[in-house]
Amino acid sequence: MVLGMRGVAICPFPVRRICGGLLVGFFLLFSGGCGHVEPGEEGVAGGLDHTTFKNTIQPILDNRGCSQNGCHFRDKVNPNIGGPGGSFRLFICTGSDPCTPGELLANHDSSAGMSDIVNPPNSKLLTKPLALQGGGVQHLGGEIFSSTTDPDYLTVLSWIQSPL
Repeated sequence: MVLGMRGVAICPFPVRRICGGLLVGFFLLFSGGCGHVEPGEEGVAGGLDHTTFKNTIQPILDNRGCSQNGCHFRDKVNPNIGGPGGSFRLFICTGSDPCTPGELLANHDSSAGMSDIVNPPNSKLLTKPLALQGGGVQHLGGEIFSSTTDPDYLTVLSWIQSPL
């Protein structure tokens, strides 16, 4: 048995190596994700449709200013540099500055990581930019969606509600 502070047992197993392995396993299991996708770690997070994201969701994120320098911007030269927008990072994918397929996939995965496919209206991708009076939560970027009837809100919600 391993004793922690004040002599309290912190591991129910008699062998310390088992506890160490379990702690490392839990750390690895729960430390990844949270909406943040590191460059080179892109995949298809959340099983959300990439074609819909590319054609519909990415333009909303660009048009609403989410991927701009002062917000959730991710630098194309050094993807580890970006705006002040927390762990949610996006490459700008406008007509004058289109994204590569890899950058678009990174945006997809970062957005999917902010999505809750079990309870879509509870997704950070929807609650953070939603006006407080509409049920949103504090967002330093201000109110992007005025209410849950905003057409762009409904489009993003529909994407999250339709996993592959």
